[in-house]
Amino acid sequence: MNVTASDFTAERITALVATFVGVLISVLTMKAGAGIGNVVGAGFLAYVFTIGGIAWKIPLQLGRVITATGKGALSTAVITVIVLIGIAKAFKGLA
Repeated sequence: MNVTASDFTAERITALVATFVGVLISVLTMKAGAGIGNVVGAGFLAYVFTIGGIAWKIPLQLGRVITATGKGALSTAVITVIVLIGIAKAFKGLA
């Protein structure tokens, strides 16, 4: 697969940044001791607000941003955070 400069569109970069911020906020929320619902909600809101903030400054096609996020990338990130919560709670239970 050849990667060219035209592959790095504003929508793809926005999707990458929004996914990263969503996962980061989810992990920080998890470390703060929040429940699973709060972790998922915080990650989703961070994702949406990041896209909204960038779209406010740069004209984007929001459909392309969602598509550029990838098939299930956000869902995979949220599931990863949930699994990490489960593993952390399991290790706390062993100690």
